[in-house]
Amino acid sequence: MKNPKKILAWALPVTALLSAPAAIMAETFTGKLNGHGCAHAGTTCPVDRLDPHIALESDFVLQKGSGDYYFLPNLPNLPYGVKVRHVLEDVQVDGTLDKRYNQIDVNAFRVKKAGSYKTMWSKAMQKKEQDALEDGGVPFFLP
Repeated sequence: MKNPKKILAWALPVTALLSAPAAIMAETFTGKLNGHGCAHAGTTCPVDRLDPHIALESDFVLQKGSGDYYFLPNLPNLPYGVKVRHVLEDVQVDGTLDKRYNQIDVNAFRVKKAGSYKTMWSKAMQKKEQDALEDGGVPFFLP
């Protein structure tokens, strides 16, 4: 019989390598979109979608019920206004979390409407619009 210590010494690194792709796979995060300054201060604001405070926010973040929040750097705010249009709404984000920067590389962004989540933005939708623009067509990205 082979030495169990040698088998274990070989099996652990192989297991770690095989499980690495699972560690970087996309996850689903649920919460509300809140202004970054407010999330950082531990409050929910703006008060509603007409609150002028929205104009003062430099960015909007996904804030979980626990108060933790995540930046969504690749989710466009302008020119499409994806974040600002859905401030204070219940949202769901599929993406990869970068714990170092507390940010999510978003693959899909959904908003809760009538009890279910509707996709409002995705990398695939963005690419389709970009391709239409590059082909001389007129893109239209307002779900």
